[in-house]
Amino acid sequence: MSIYLRNNIWWVEFTAPDGTRVRRSSATEDRQQALEFEAKLKHDLWRVYHLGEKPRMTWKEAVVRFMREKQNKDSTNEVSIFKYLDPYFGHLYVDEIRRMHIDDIIQQRLNEGVSNATVNRLLQKLRAVLNKAHKEWEVKCDPPYIKLLKEPKKRVRWLAEPEALRLIKALPSHIADMATLALETGLRESNITLLRWDQVDFSQRIIYVEGDDILKSELAFVVPLSDVAVDVIKRQIGKHSTRVFTYKGNPIRRANTKAFKNVCAELGLEDFRWHDLRHTWATWHVQRGTPLEVLQELGGWSDYKMVKRYAHFSHQHLKQFVNRSPTGLATISPTMAKFGQ
Repeated sequence: MSIYLRNNIWWVEFTAPDGTRVRRSSATEDRQQALEFEAKLKHDLWRVYHLGEKPRMTWKEAVVRFMREKQNKDSTNEVSIFKYLDPYFGHLYVDEIRRMHIDDIIQQRLNEGVSNATVNRLLQKLRAVLNKAHKEWEVKCDPPYIKLLKEPKKRVRWLAEPEALRLIKALPSHIADMATLALETGLRESNITLLRWDQVDFSQRIIYVEGDDILKSELAFVVPLSDVAVDVIKRQIGKHSTRVFTYKGNPIRRANTKAFKNVCAELGLEDFRWHDLRHTWATWHVQRGTPLEVLQELGGWSDYKMVKRYAHFSHQHLKQFVNRSPTGLATISPTMAKFGQ
């Protein structure tokens, strides 16, 4: 018998035409439905093997493969997104996911009172999985068009250097070190809190930053270290064998803690978040004349539009176009200009 019960659910098990062993839950307690599921599965696998059709993949299988390939070191948010999506897609193949399913999810999230940005993070993750299935895994999948919701214009909150110095001095030492590294490198919170010693190369004075999750950038990049950044990292030597930043001997997972927020409030730094340290780093660079294309590479941005939002902090490149010629209106006296002579 190729079907059997496990915890009141019928499972199917058989050998596929290509010789692989197939074992899969039918997700039903009804034996007849389980037999129909088995027959359909065998039929699909026969067509894949003999007719060259693309194999099918369940949503659950796609999620498992996506997470395995990504190997995201800080996957808490990713897991929560997939758990939320499971009731919608857990019983479907990826080729069965339609626009109407996505519309239901969008409406449900908005009804729960979340922001458009939060909905978009979920949609981006969903789109990433479906695109992987369609373009890389070569399984049967024709992803529906997923349009993101409109979000408010990105804010840029930054600190002047005196404000930043006051903040660093007021923070607990372990948070101050991480904040200093953020201001010196522009690294995101997770890149700092999860930093490992095998990512640090003191001989070249660089950090190897692995690709972030799909919401940011999948590309790895190299971050050069300033003298201050090197000193900050060296102060952590001997505290942990694997991770750079710790608190009382334990690896740190978050820097944007209640302690950080309380210090900001005490200093009167209104509407200031940990990620604004990255905005501050970028703003300082632009004010000092760093070209935007260089800043993009330093910050690991994959989209140039993300860097353009800092362009207005620099005006030096415009000055060469102000004085159009050494003559012209400058030869006209104020008196002549006044009377139109």
